[in-house]
Amino acid sequence: MVVVFLNVSSLKSQSNDAEAALYNIGFGAVFSTVGAILNKKPEDDLGKIIKKSLWQGALGGYITFESKRMLRAAQQQHKWEYVWAAKLANAMGTSVKENAALNRDFWEKWHLNIGFNRLEFTTKDNFSVHYKFMPVAFVFAVDALARHQFEWKKSWQTGEFVFSTAQIKNNEFINVGASAFPGLILFEKSVLNDIQLYTHEIVHLYQSNDFSVMNTYVHKTLKKGASKSKPLKWVHKYMYPEFHYLILRPAYLWESKNIQHYYDNFFEHEAGYYSGTLPRGN
Repeated sequence: MVVVFLNVSSLKSQSNDAEAALYNIGFGAVFSTVGAILNKKPEDDLGKIIKKSLWQGALGGYITFESKRMLRAAQQQHKWEYVWAAKLANAMGTSVKENAALNRDFWEKWHLNIGFNRLEFTTKDNFSVHYKFMPVAFVFAVDALARHQFEWKKSWQTGEFVFSTAQIKNNEFINVGASAFPGLILFEKSVLNDIQLYTHEIVHLYQSNDFSVMNTYVHKTLKKGASKSKPLKWVHKYMYPEFHYLILRPAYLWESKNIQHYYDNFFEHEAGYYSGTLPRGN
């Protein structure tokens, strides 16, 4: 289903904001609704569930689109503060999509990811804050800390974990000055201040956030397991599962098959579109 959606979207390749908005709105509506159907209770009315999740997912998708446009404004105007504004907007859009997929009202729960840390804010009834850590991002952060330099200033400036190294190996298409991994970005020291590269790589992190709505698909199963097992209860309470990488990574590799140019990959094309790294004519 994901591959089909990406292939249809690739026909347009987000060559203007109208197409980019439609992609993000459509993605939010479709995949939030899938989650809502999977998480519905037996007594819930299917028609109402679908109607609610469609519009809430679409709303989340539109906010996500605007967060990516903020990144474009950041690199065009060289304003680092816009990067934080984009991060907060993206967290809002992702939260709305997750709420839709879990059959909640769009305002019930919010979250903010920083590296492997996830802060969840519940606004229904009494306000509360809950911490969870993300195991996949944690493993990548530990590995990066062991092999690279953690950039405190850039991490604070962007709201993302930033590491630097002397050189990143080239791929078959272009020289790589930076690369995004779960929960972090790795930069070559020579381009550590290149805001255009930052926006490109942060879009990749936002793509991961797009796919994170699919973690809600196993919510019912995990909740049921947590009710029967103390260890699983602890995991459910303090860890955020990142099963979406099992879909995102294969989708990225699928997009990289049999392509002639680096930006023929849908994910790279989208990152290039918002960051201004996309060559003319693509």
